[in-house]
Amino acid sequence: MKKKIFSWLNRSLDRDTVIGVATYAHTVNAVCLKKQQGQWQLHSSHSVNVSEQDDYTAAIVACTNEVCTDICSVNLVLPHFFYQIVQIDKPALSDDEIIQSLPWITKDFVDIAPENIVADFIDYPITLSMQSSKMNVFISNKLQLLPFIDSFAQTKPVLRAMTSEEMVLVTLFGHHKDAHMLIVQHINSEPRILIIRDGQLVLVRRLNGFLGITDKDQNQELVEALGLEIQRSMDFFESQLKQPPIRSIQLQCDDLSSLTLRAGLAEFLQVKVVDFEPNLELAQQLEPNFYYALGAAYQLTDPESVL
Repeated sequence: MKKKIFSWLNRSLDRDTVIGVATYAHTVNAVCLKKQQGQWQLHSSHSVNVSEQDDYTAAIVACTNEVCTDICSVNLVLPHFFYQIVQIDKPALSDDEIIQSLPWITKDFVDIAPENIVADFIDYPITLSMQSSKMNVFISNKLQLLPFIDSFAQTKPVLRAMTSEEMVLVTLFGHHKDAHMLIVQHINSEPRILIIRDGQLVLVRRLNGFLGITDKDQNQELVEALGLEIQRSMDFFESQLKQPPIRSIQLQCDDLSSLTLRAGLAEFLQVKVVDFEPNLELAQQLEPNFYYALGAAYQLTDPESVL
């Protein structure tokens, strides 16, 4: 994103060590990468189960301290239910001025007092003729974030950035010139539709009414309803935004029962549907539940990467 949150923290950090921490509904996962002989390598990973939301902070501390006790940078992935994404016209201001004005620009889109809004943005990469430039704004509540931030007072690693699940997935997806669609669903959460192209997030939709769609005894009508939403997103991207066709549809589900869903969507849409696999060699050494933490850590390996 545009702003490196916590950039005022100027403690001397180990630049060859980075940590990603990801919070899920029921777990907190951490991954530590270390640079050895010029190459980033997996150093350690750890997971802690979470039963209550109040347990997040203790789990964050435990995960972070378990994977590394060096004074290094941490990137925290916020759970998707901690933030909202809105698309608005981009003002004719500098990036810094936009960041400063976001609480007042976005206050009518969220039920958060302006003084408690924490927001960042990315440029929307598609601009149609006769339309102004747009941006996607990520909005969260400072009061929700403070316990997460305060938990790092109990760790030697230093929180240097926070990122969203969508931007972590962009990092994991890598750079493909063609557009690909990603269907994301966590346990007990509604699915999201993302379209990623050339390392950029070009479409994101949060759906409603699809809880339990990855259950083994799922309702075929639910699968077809999701298929219709996917088709609508494809049509919008290709017809309304005048973009080349989607090259693949990929699923990123928390559970292991996506095979039935994958087959059902493939039959309904008459296209190939595959499970998501990160375009990072480091991911081959990890279970899928660590992918988000890996992506967060990997963002810190490139100073120019989008957070």
